[in-house]
Amino acid sequence: MTTGHSVMKDISTSAVLWLVLIVISFQVLGATARHKVQQQKPPAIFVFGDGLLDVGNNNYLNSSEYFGAPLQANHSYYGIDFPNAVATGRFSNGYNMADFIAKALGLGISPPAYLSLATTINMENFNGDDSTQVTIPLLEQVENFAATTDQIKKQLKLGHKLNEDLISKSVFLLSFGTKDLLHVWLLQNAMFKGNQSSVQYLLSSYGVGIKALYDAGARKFAVINVPPIGCAPAGQMPWRRRGYVPGRCDESKNKLAAEFNDGLRRLMASLSSELHGLIYSVGDLYGVANATFAKPSAAGFVDVADACCGGPCDSPPCQNRTQYWFWDYSYPTQQAAMLAAVAFFYGPAQFTVPISFKKLVQKMPAAIFVFGDGLLDVSNNSCLNYSRSPNQANHSYYSIDFPTSKPTGRFSNGYNMVDFIGNGSILFSLLL
Repeated sequence: MTTGHSVMKDISTSAVLWLVLIVISFQVLGATARHKVQQQKPPAIFVFGDGLLDVGNNNYLNSSEYFGAPLQANHSYYGIDFPNAVATGRFSNGYNMADFIAKALGLGISPPAYLSLATTINMENFNGDDSTQVTIPLLEQVENFAATTDQIKKQLKLGHKLNEDLISKSVFLLSFGTKDLLHVWLLQNAMFKGNQSSVQYLLSSYGVGIKALYDAGARKFAVINVPPIGCAPAGQMPWRRRGYVPGRCDESKNKLAAEFNDGLRRLMASLSSELHGLIYSVGDLYGVANATFAKPSAAGFVDVADACCGGPCDSPPCQNRTQYWFWDYSYPTQQAAMLAAVAFFYGPAQFTVPISFKKLVQKMPAAIFVFGDGLLDVSNNSCLNYSRSPNQANHSYYSIDFPTSKPTGRFSNGYNMVDFIGNGSILFSLLL
């Protein structure tokens, strides 16, 4: 018997059909599609977020006097379907959403947990900085990212411009808000009646973090919104409220999630207008989950209300794990994570705004064509051949501060004006 939620919003039949096609396409054509993406994969993926994307930072968290012991996924039966059945710190029975998105990008697997790295980074098969964690604030994750990029620059001996290019072409995957919104709801409804802890404050903090990443060189943002938190087993819990029905979504929590997601969509649109060169895609996890919950059997699920592995997941889980949406009380199974990731990457417009994750990867900055004199020249003077010797910048000490310290033909000690204007673009310079 299919176990589903008794309270859900109306979902269009087309959305459910899209999910079916996504599942079939991924299983039948996945290898071919991933090979095509491999040819245009970004240099790295940098992951920031909470337990939805965490690949093991929670393993390294210590207890605190105020919050107590952190949530950790470093024990059985977490990872039961991961290669070698290893508990990796993922809140999943196997791979999570970050892994599947990294696979779709052609990068094999999500980058290692930031806190698992030694003082120097092993660059072999290194994809990026996974700063995901259940308790580390976003701005602290940004600081970790800055430390990581400094190490990349030193170990690969990259010049400043090359390091900027690597970062600007990489994908920044973000997912925040799930636990925060549950805390907001608790403050508003269970602890301090009438306390209107602002969703806007969370969005404002999110915006500050994204701007900090932009200032550090990030340009491509793949952002996942929050799911219907009132439908997760943890969100269904009565919290001492009357009228609790097992399997029924708490729409008061879902309302908070919908409010946050609407604000997130507006925030990203605003930032893309304000910050030159920022491009983004918002993956609608709320929409994918709602579509699945409305017609679970269409996507291969038999239970979208209960946890496959209940409690702290220290007792044997359900046997049909590929047919459950929720692995534990809060996070999705490997199967659900795969479905959502593929929907964001390959799926229809209704699950991503304004473009899919795949198009985000493919999107290149516009070309810039440069016309002018020596103020903008990036080496044409070096190729001039007149009866009278032209002014040339092909000797010392021109470009003494350029990354190679070799003359480039720029009438400058390093970069010139056109370099800074065209940072991240394709330059075609024509000397007049």
